[in-house]
Amino acid sequence: MVLSNREKLILEILVKSHGHYITIYEIAQQLAVSSRTIHRELKTLEHDLAELSITIERVPNKGIQLQASKAALHQLQSEISHNAALDLTTAEQKTIILYALIQSKEPIKQYSLAHEICVAQSTLTKLLDELEQEAGAYQLTLERRRGAGVLLTGSEAKKREMLSHLMVDHLNSTSVYSVIENHFVYQSINASQLSMVELDNIFQVERVLMDHLSALPYTLTEASYLTLTVHIVLGIDRIKHGENVTIDESIYQSVKDTQEYDIAVSLTEQLSQIYDVTFNKAEITFITIHLRGAKRKQEDNQADELQDSDAKINALIQLVEESSYYHFDDKPTLAAGLKLHLIPAINRLNANIETHNPLTQMIRKKYPKLFDSVLDALSIVWPKLYFPDSEAAFVVLHFGGSLRANESKDLDILVVCSSGIGTSRVLATRLEQTFPTINHTKQASLSDLKQLDLKAYDGIISTLALEIDEPYIQVNPLLPEPDVKYVANYLETQTKVDQHRVSETSSVHVLDEDKVIQTLRDNLAVLDNIYIEDAKVTDWQDYLVKLLVKNKSIKDKAAFKKVLNDYGRARTITLDPYPIGLPHLKHALILQPMIAFTRLKQPLAVTEDGKTVNIDYLISMFLPEDSPSSPIVSAISDAITWNLHRIDELMQNPNEITNEMKKAFIKEARQILITE
Repeated sequence: MVLSNREKLILEILVKSHGHYITIYEIAQQLAVSSRTIHRELKTLEHDLAELSITIERVPNKGIQLQASKAALHQLQSEISHNAALDLTTAEQKTIILYALIQSKEPIKQYSLAHEICVAQSTLTKLLDELEQEAGAYQLTLERRRGAGVLLTGSEAKKREMLSHLMVDHLNSTSVYSVIENHFVYQSINASQLSMVELDNIFQVERVLMDHLSALPYTLTEASYLTLTVHIVLGIDRIKHGENVTIDESIYQSVKDTQEYDIAVSLTEQLSQIYDVTFNKAEITFITIHLRGAKRKQEDNQADELQDSDAKINALIQLVEESSYYHFDDKPTLAAGLKLHLIPAINRLNANIETHNPLTQMIRKKYPKLFDSVLDALSIVWPKLYFPDSEAAFVVLHFGGSLRANESKDLDILVVCSSGIGTSRVLATRLEQTFPTINHTKQASLSDLKQLDLKAYDGIISTLALEIDEPYIQVNPLLPEPDVKYVANYLETQTKVDQHRVSETSSVHVLDEDKVIQTLRDNLAVLDNIYIEDAKVTDWQDYLVKLLVKNKSIKDKAAFKKVLNDYGRARTITLDPYPIGLPHLKHALILQPMIAFTRLKQPLAVTEDGKTVNIDYLISMFLPEDSPSSPIVSAISDAITWNLHRIDELMQNPNEITNEMKKAFIKEARQILITE
């Protein structure tokens, strides 16, 4: 058994708690990682544990525990104690290398770096090549001196800025707190002179920082807050080793009378007492610069040096309009957003701090003309400042957002899937997120198409092939990048025809009392037929047929098995690359609704369109053909679409999804009663 360090720690916790349930959250808390990280690690561990005849039992609202005999448990403990493997992600490897280079004033031998991260020389060379290229963006140079080793040269501030961005942006964690081996950074090279930065120090600095930052009239964003924490912890560690930084006197003079400087002084005084270190004037100034240049969530007071910012920002907008030929209608909102961004940005630039922006190239590609106009206008309005592309890209986003707000939202799009309750809702949400010109989407099933006036829509977008005369396109419900371009071209080429549109809301449809009551009963029936279970599934169609029979949703088992087989051959159920199967169907053979959230005890391989995908969850939705409950069930797809990034966490607590269904029920009930 080959285990990563985190896997070893998880197993040690599970062995220690053997015989008792422990929650995923409790394990995550002990290891200072996210619950999603634990879920991911457990999936890998299940395969390894199976070799020892050990399983992981999961019980909702209780937690997990190992199911193992005494002999198997003893063997597992032996495996853990003898396992000394160390596996690190590329980002972790780079972090270790970069931290070592920052701490060392002398070149470090390449074989020492390779040994430190347990890689071959060829792998180290590739990592150094990547770091060398990345270092250039921070005005740093990675030197490889023959016979001497590797050395990082450049300003101390830029070194720490690069390390901060690497840790915050790329490490596989929800925060910098779970970097490597429960230490902020992992370092043993020249261990007699260098020390690890312990996890406790991170929490201590965070608590002190939080107390002092509360005095500011603005709130830092989470990324800025983490970057500042990184800066201070590394600074303390460096001061302990007798290494101090210097700063130009003019920069100190420009910030010494600010509120941020006073806070930095107070902060460092407390940290000095805790860690027995002395922060010199330069160190305090660096912290001040980070505070003044940090991105902010809100800002009530404006900086003194930018009292004339209103005039300059209005001039900026006018210049951009003149050179780009774009027009921005809501200038007050645009100006307010620009002011909020530019105040800290100018503080950063005055202190020679460049903000890392991983979206720079994407923004330039999306708004090429606007990008050039913004760069030119910035240089005219602030001639003494140099705005690098990374900073200009942030400004371009404000203008780009204003452009999107100017666009008219007048397209009505029909979105089609097999049932009108599953992937069509996923696709509709993606379309509304991606295309501001889409004003309204209607979800429809194949059978609905016969009753709809297809000419009443500006476009028809489907997740499956259709037999209709009107033009339509077929796309993946997750709307990957190629399909985004496909939809964009389709919407642009659709000719809008002046015609009277048939709208469900344009005419009043009065329901009689019996119909109102029956509709409410149907909707309640959906909420009463929700199942959440853990199951071992080898054939999803057989599993669902048995579940539907058990729920008394179908009577003719053989006939419905054929319907489900036809459904499986004609359509996909997976949402690749996410580990979800989403079977959904409205059919005459279905007698009552059934919604099932199934957590698979082992991954299920599903082959569709010649490609095999492993899924961990089934989210199944079945409704009678004439059921009015589609809006209730569509709430499931909405919740899934907005939470695909945390699907593991969501499926461990599907109540979050069912709560959305309840909200949809209340909304629908109100609408029905108001209409009545």
